[in-house]
Amino acid sequence: MPLLHILFGIIIAMVWGVNFVVMKIGLEQLDPFWFATLRFAIVLLLMLPWLRVVRGSMLHLALIGITIGGLHFGCAFMALELANKISAIVVLVQTNIPITLIVAHFFLNEKVSVWRGAGIVIAFAGIMIITFDPAISGEGPAILAMLAATVLYSIGSILMRTLKGVSVLTTQAWTGFYSVPILLALSLMFEEGQVRELVNLDGLHWSMLLYTAALSSVVGYGGINFLLKRHPVAHVAPIMLLVPVFATLSAVIFLDEVLTARFLMGSAVTLAGLGLIHYRDWVLNRKMAKALLP
Repeated sequence: MPLLHILFGIIIAMVWGVNFVVMKIGLEQLDPFWFATLRFAIVLLLMLPWLRVVRGSMLHLALIGITIGGLHFGCAFMALELANKISAIVVLVQTNIPITLIVAHFFLNEKVSVWRGAGIVIAFAGIMIITFDPAISGEGPAILAMLAATVLYSIGSILMRTLKGVSVLTTQAWTGFYSVPILLALSLMFEEGQVRELVNLDGLHWSMLLYTAALSSVVGYGGINFLLKRHPVAHVAPIMLLVPVFATLSAVIFLDEVLTARFLMGSAVTLAGLGLIHYRDWVLNRKMAKALLP
């Protein structure tokens, strides 16, 4: 993977990490399904110029929109609403990495090397150090909701890898198209006062809504789709291990959570695992380049 793409992946991880805090703040004035509905309504409006029929891919796009869009985000927003602490559910987001890699191994024939596998294990151990807390046992409903969201995202990621000949922007447009009715239906079934919440939304919470729609959805998911179309899941997924690092940092800054020695140790272990993965790739690429030189 080129260095520029690695840096882009890190930026996406930062956007998504901060997004946990953004969504938690946004849920102060908006119910979860209604928040998610408004998010994807904005995404759909932004992506309307790219909403076009793609022959032979419409069923594929529908499945992606339903899994990685409406259902995934419905569960994710519900988990954030139920959770008392962001750290209680952030670690579960990273379970999409082993799930995605396992599915990719069997269905996309993408092999995980010993070096990359060791790097993933080390990095994941760092995430566990950061976020594991005995208090997590009291977050049962939030854990189940986020676990469901993570499984749906993993399935959507594999579907994205098998989608051919469709631009990232068109994929984002159809994801918004299928997400809005699903999330609106959930909101109308389980929530009330949607119009009142929207009318009373203040400037801060409007900015939270715009951040999660424009940056997290369009830039974040558009960017990760860009990377997944160009690189194996095994190369892209480990970078996303940085998401909880950025999530914890943003929680410290904006939610006054305490920065502990556990966090510093876990961050170091995570970065070591990521470094192992990409150092190995760098060594192999250099050997290949030397072999091709006259």
